[in-house]
Amino acid sequence: MSSYEEIRYEVEDRIATLTFNLPEKLNPMATGLMAETIDALEVAAHDEDVRVVIITGEGRAFCAGGDVRRLGASDSAEEPLPPTAYQRRFWLKNTQKMVLAIRSIEKPVLAAVNGVATGGGLDISLACDIRYASDKARFSEIFARIGLFPGTGGTYFLPRAVGIAKALEMIWTGDMLNAEEALEIGLVSKVVPHEELMETTRAFATRLVQGPPLAISLAKSAVYRGMDLDMIAAFDYAATAESITLTSEDHAEGIQAFREKRPPVFRGR
Repeated sequence: MSSYEEIRYEVEDRIATLTFNLPEKLNPMATGLMAETIDALEVAAHDEDVRVVIITGEGRAFCAGGDVRRLGASDSAEEPLPPTAYQRRFWLKNTQKMVLAIRSIEKPVLAAVNGVATGGGLDISLACDIRYASDKARFSEIFARIGLFPGTGGTYFLPRAVGIAKALEMIWTGDMLNAEEALEIGLVSKVVPHEELMETTRAFATRLVQGPPLAISLAKSAVYRGMDLDMIAAFDYAATAESITLTSEDHAEGIQAFREKRPPVFRGR
């Protein structure tokens, strides 16, 4: 386990679990937590022993987004916002780096949403590839309720997850959705009893660990790239990606295992 102050980072059975660990503050997007998360994701990205990343939160929140006590705070606050609009835009761009770091990692990233995921916290979960939710989870693009624009990716990620109309409804109203409502609109893939959340998420992660890492990473890249490409460009990228896997050791192992009627052992080569 790596040593961090505001997150926990643990690797076991080729699964890296990154836990936001400021439960008394509902795991806000504090400067330290964001910096440590970006660092841990960089470690996971370059660790060949890691094939899947799980992101979750300690306590009753996944991540409550920005610390409301900091917004509009005076200069005497522990971590006041910069004074000018220009400086605040620069500060926000730094805040976005955490969300972008989650989306940019080539390995599968699963969100185990254990509790409240609001504002930037919801956007963090949306940056993950798949979301599993505890029955105690709650979701909101809460920005409008305090007169803010959702600047950490909600206007990009949310329409792609739930459709334009529902995304605008959530963004305009800031309404809170419970776990079952989130499942109904496709925001999460599965809702489980709270005590079964990590077991369920790890079970799916284990399935991915046993899969071919190269093919999985290329497929992830193709899916996200394909959302912004025309059909011909997407097919061209797919032809390149498949040609890479056709010449891989994993493909040869998969064929051999199929012929020998045994589970394949994929090495990501």
